[in-house]
Amino acid sequence: MISNDVGHADGKGTDMNLGKRSSARLYALTCLACVAWLIQSLVQASDDGSLANWATIVFSLCLLVVIGWTGYCAVTGWNAKGDADDADR
Repeated sequence: MISNDVGHADGKGTDMNLGKRSSARLYALTCLACVAWLIQSLVQASDDGSLANWATIVFSLCLLVVIGWTGYCAVTGWNAKGDADDADR
């Protein structure tokens, strides 16, 4: 579960917890954004001739890892059973 401690000026924080389905939606959105970013960067690298550049290859591999991880988390979170606390959010 994603937990984000948001600090305030008075030093007290609020604990914001997302349910499994909400987290899965955020993972899916992140995955789709990274897919679009990867496609855009590969098209741009192809146009300017830097497709075989080591920096482009490393960046693309990093994006593929993020796409794989966020895609996996999105699918497993989306198919999670018994998340009753997410129904009323």
